[in-house]
Amino acid sequence: MALQVTSVLWKAHVEDRAVAAEDFQVATNSIDPQAMGASDILVELLYLSVDPYMRGMMRDSKGYYRQPFTPGQPLSSRGIARAALQLVDSRLLGKLPLPTFLGALGAPGMTAWAGLKRIAEPIKQGEVAFVSGAAGAVGLVAGQLLKHKYGCKVIGSAGSNEKVALLQQLGFDAAFNYKTSDTAEALRQAAPEGIDIYFDNVGGPTLDAALAAARPHARFLACGAISQYDTPEDSRYGVKNLMNGWRFLAYGAISQYDTPEDSRYGVKNLMNVITKRIKLQGFIVGDYAAELGGEFHEDMSQLLLAGKVKAMQHVTQGLENAGAAFLGMMGGSNVGKALVQVVGEDPFPVQQ
Repeated sequence: MALQVTSVLWKAHVEDRAVAAEDFQVATNSIDPQAMGASDILVELLYLSVDPYMRGMMRDSKGYYRQPFTPGQPLSSRGIARAALQLVDSRLLGKLPLPTFLGALGAPGMTAWAGLKRIAEPIKQGEVAFVSGAAGAVGLVAGQLLKHKYGCKVIGSAGSNEKVALLQQLGFDAAFNYKTSDTAEALRQAAPEGIDIYFDNVGGPTLDAALAAARPHARFLACGAISQYDTPEDSRYGVKNLMNGWRFLAYGAISQYDTPEDSRYGVKNLMNVITKRIKLQGFIVGDYAAELGGEFHEDMSQLLLAGKVKAMQHVTQGLENAGAAFLGMMGGSNVGKALVQVVGEDPFPVQQ
């Protein structure tokens, strides 16, 4: 018997503008399980992840670290499928929400955990850390680790007063709305003697402010630059191609993903890297997966079960709304990990 399959297709590459809802197309077709080959696997998709790195695959870019999407073909992403549940630690099923395996126990959590371990350590208790994009999938985990695992004083920036309130509830020592506050002034008030660690998820002017606030020998983790993803090249100034540093320095630049190259923000305080002897290093989570994956899983599992790290998800219902979920995530509407729930009911609800 043929099975109906729903797909979300990528229409065409988008170079120097923001991605729009019209760039996605929902299509349906059918497959015959009886016609599957010996190496084919049929799975039921339960949850689908939408992430900032996907924006780079929506361009016809030869220099990106992943191949671009093929126009007219389905988009690809991480997900959780019923037939793949052997990849999930069965000891945790029913103890943690299933979407946690795409968030705090998935690539975003690994990004935060491994970045701090490999770039920021050794971390001294009481050091001052600043996390931008602190209510996002990576930032939310990074901030909680810095506070509850390492004992730092943690400052977070986010894009709404509601997100700021959430960060304060989660134990951040200070938090501010970057849309209504001057970042440099907010950092001066929260950390008058400067910052020791900066976990950068946004790039752009926030990175400049952090460079100005850094103490000597501060460690900067270049994880993203979302503020610049849509900026054209002719609108940049200063060091305009710093986003390209992910190839040898950085994990991403989410603030820049939809920004045309000629409009991207140019970092002006880069000289401070020299005068303050700042360690500025970026990374891709895959760099550490083989080496640290097992240790991460055990450590993060215990932190989650103990309540020291709280996982949060922003769930959109229905595969047909995957494009809208991606656009909402890029626009900052999510708190925590942005996901698409494909299945009607979670087959492994948390047992109280």
